[in-house]
Amino acid sequence: MLFKSSLCLPAALLAAGGLALNTDDQVNADIDYGTFEDPSAFVRPRFRYWIPDASVDLDTVRNDFKIAKDVGAGGLELLGYYLYGNYPSQVAEGGPVPVDWGVYDWGLDAWKNLTDVALRATKDLGMIMDFALGPNQGAGVPAAPDDEGVMWTLWPFNVSVPIGGTFDDVLPGWGKGRFVSASTGLVTATEFANYSASPAWIGPVYYNGSRNTLSASSLEDVTGKVDSQGRLNLSFPSDVEGVEYQVFAFYESHSSYLEQASPLDLNTTVPQSPVENFVQNGSRVVDHFSAAGAKLITDFWDQYLLDEDTRQLFKDVGNYAWEDSIEIGAGTLLWWTPNLLETFKASTGYDLNKYLPLVYSYNTEANGPLASPDRYYTNEDDEGQSHINDYWGALTLLNRVYLETLTNWSIDALESQFSAQVAYNLPMDMLANVPSVNGPECESLGFNHVIDAYRQFAGPANLAGKRIMSSELGAQREEVYKQTMPELIWDVKRSVIGSINQFVYHGYPYTGSYPNTTWPGYSTFTYRFSNMHGPRQPTWKYFDDFMNWTARVQYVAQSGVPKIDLVFWSKKNDYYEVDSQYLPNDLQDAGFSYEYLSPDNFHLPEAYVANGTFAPERQAFKALILRANDTLTVPGVQRLVEYAHQGLPIVFSGGVPQNLTGYNTTGTEYVRSTLATMTGLENVHIVPYDNLAASLTALGITPRTKVASDRTWYTYWREDKNASTTYVFVYNDAWDSELGEGLSTGSITFEATGVPYQCDAWTGAIDPIAAYQQSQSATTIPLTLAGNQSTIIAFRHNETRDASSHVIATPPETFGASLSDSGVWSIKAGNTSQPLLLSNGTALSLPIPAPPAQLTNWTLIVEAWNPPADLEADQTKPALANSTYNITSLQPWNAISDDLRNVSGRGFYSTSFTWPPANGRADGAVLHLGPIVNTARAWVNGHQVPPFDPTNATADIGSFLVNGTNEVEIVVATTLSNVLRTIWRDVKSSGTLWLGPEPKEQEYGLVWNVSVVPYRSTAIALV
Repeated sequence: MLFKSSLCLPAALLAAGGLALNTDDQVNADIDYGTFEDPSAFVRPRFRYWIPDASVDLDTVRNDFKIAKDVGAGGLELLGYYLYGNYPSQVAEGGPVPVDWGVYDWGLDAWKNLTDVALRATKDLGMIMDFALGPNQGAGVPAAPDDEGVMWTLWPFNVSVPIGGTFDDVLPGWGKGRFVSASTGLVTATEFANYSASPAWIGPVYYNGSRNTLSASSLEDVTGKVDSQGRLNLSFPSDVEGVEYQVFAFYESHSSYLEQASPLDLNTTVPQSPVENFVQNGSRVVDHFSAAGAKLITDFWDQYLLDEDTRQLFKDVGNYAWEDSIEIGAGTLLWWTPNLLETFKASTGYDLNKYLPLVYSYNTEANGPLASPDRYYTNEDDEGQSHINDYWGALTLLNRVYLETLTNWSIDALESQFSAQVAYNLPMDMLANVPSVNGPECESLGFNHVIDAYRQFAGPANLAGKRIMSSELGAQREEVYKQTMPELIWDVKRSVIGSINQFVYHGYPYTGSYPNTTWPGYSTFTYRFSNMHGPRQPTWKYFDDFMNWTARVQYVAQSGVPKIDLVFWSKKNDYYEVDSQYLPNDLQDAGFSYEYLSPDNFHLPEAYVANGTFAPERQAFKALILRANDTLTVPGVQRLVEYAHQGLPIVFSGGVPQNLTGYNTTGTEYVRSTLATMTGLENVHIVPYDNLAASLTALGITPRTKVASDRTWYTYWREDKNASTTYVFVYNDAWDSELGEGLSTGSITFEATGVPYQCDAWTGAIDPIAAYQQSQSATTIPLTLAGNQSTIIAFRHNETRDASSHVIATPPETFGASLSDSGVWSIKAGNTSQPLLLSNGTALSLPIPAPPAQLTNWTLIVEAWNPPADLEADQTKPALANSTYNITSLQPWNAISDDLRNVSGRGFYSTSFTWPPANGRADGAVLHLGPIVNTARAWVNGHQVPPFDPTNATADIGSFLVNGTNEVEIVVATTLSNVLRTIWRDVKSSGTLWLGPEPKEQEYGLVWNVSVVPYRSTAIALV
């Protein structure tokens, strides 16, 4: 029988009460998933929808939602871009503001009206909507400057005192802000140093400064000795060796940093309305390390944006309240909140006060100012880094409070969920806080497309049972208007292998006209980051193939529960960068999957061992791996000992780690002695660092997918018990190969039985797999994958096939296999000399069809999307012009004619061939285009061919063929890069000219030979 799409339908019931998403963020949540062929809005990808400001045309907003749905989006993420905040003024993001933000500011009535329009359009279209909690990146809202929830900074001051000298004076900096603490210390060495910073992305700027060593034993907290007027009286010892003493003083105050500029200091070309209250005065960055910061956001929403009708609309179609990555470091010298000292002591058992000078050794983040030109370290073995780590640990705890407050409000107030890009770019343990939000989100840009980075992010989310691990996908430097579909597809596949299962594409700008803007329309980030999806792109008409493919991949990646072979211990105190933590390729070459967990994740309910498996109801890890250079925590080691005694295989790779991450006078000896004792257990192993995969195999620890191939194949495993189905996403990564290269053959032995099927995410088809070998516990399937090609294997565990024998191998030229209700296989195969092998040892020779026929004598009509005569007046309308070329063979447009070098648009190819072939027999044929450089859609005799996999564009056209002449039409669509080469210096968005690099010339069109490949159909009865 033909397998129905219910194979890939999870058992979860449809959500009751309309489209509203319930607040269950766990795997197997009770929502409408749809089917594999047609996933629901909850499962489909979305676009980040950039609104310039609230002055835009609301009918256009409504239509933007409609045309996004038309191409397969499940919803949009509403974001008031506001020229990237237009703050600080020296940052040329979006140019001068061309409208009155005193009227159209984020949070004012105009913005609320726009939000309501977006919500109603979402509801009318059967979509869902994410929404940023504030303008720009969602990190702030309008607020009074002295509100306790506004972002804080800590100001450092110091003064030198000679050895044996006296300080009797008012503390340096007194009055700068609210006094926090004072301390003293003996400087034992000092030297010149040079530091750099890029405040607000200006720079780098280089600073002359000093590097100073403090005697740890000399450090003293003298806060209690400071009187109410700021005076301190101290005499310092003279019988010490050193350079000098320092008196340090610290004061906290609110940062004045804005998430969106105020009309009072706006870079603008039009008069701004008078500012009469804080709601009209821009948006202030909130404190991201307190409940007060989160409450400042939620209170604003409750008071200014959520009347009864709007609140109900959010309950109906609101999906995620959302905040972008935290990039607010330019607004403070140091991450700070008034409760930090108390939290620090509660979590570490000692006071931070006397160690505060040390924490200025790091800038807040890449766009932060220089924390201090004079940096202080201690003479301890680690130069005081353990105290800094403890400070970062306190930040992690406090940021968790912020995240959990927003999560709870989203659920309680809006019956929605909360998503955030958690902790990366910052000095916090990202893994510790990922579980604190409903939908943790990462990004392809910040994670640099690195699979290992995604694994770090996803490990804690999967352990916490999160249904969604989201990614802001597609932002790429210097790729605006030149990013291709295969690039996006490559990014999606690498993300899925890292357990990311939802994609919000970056991005989809407002499609209407905007002041001081030219064709091709309103664009964000001053043309420096990709991409600007939408009808301005020639590809938009064909975007549904890509969006439907993404939806089906997400459907599988959101089904059931992920199962991962190995987990690495990973305690990192900062994630300024998310880089690979395991560099060798041996694990993935062998087929092992792996993730990372921080010991801070071990408190989660599913972090337990049963039958020698860690997290049996989640990833079901087979072993936990630590490396010699890992840093430890006392609570983490305590849990590690429990796991070891419960039978979990624990592997020390390269040796046993020795060091704690934080300052603990007794903890180091405890963890060293405890781990030394633990290594005596039979399930605890010390192995060399090199060839970890081989060591694991020798210990009897094997992957769920044992890969034998001539390239690296990645796998991602989902177990859906409700549907009695296992899904495995398989990917041949050819990042190191040119287009069309990287073909790989091999096989995978899956730790799964049942009836295997192949789910085609491009067409939605689900077909039985003909060739495999199966034992009582495993199934081996041979595969051939083009470079960067993926496939989805599904095992249906509640089905059996009755047959005395079965196929174990088919030739590589097999184009399809179907199974009738009576148990007869129909095998479609091309020109091959290899037989079809059966499990009983029989080798069946297949009939030889006619040879492939290369199509020639093409007519190409190029529909050029030219700049309009008036770039600004017609900013949303290209000037279309057609030209025709008769070509005998296929080659890039810029090789066909110099006239096509700077042309973008669509290409309409047509030719014909005669059927049946005169030089042999055939029962049908496939159309083979080779790899696609961007998009391609084909018709044969007026019948649209199913969507192509761009890595290996092949489609069965047997049912479309007629005797005699057969017409082939293929339409390709390009980027806008080539045409923008002619005008990029004249292009502007909101008055700002193109700040990215000059667009590069790209190859467009069909660049590989197109062939008709005949096949013969062979019936094989195996019952």
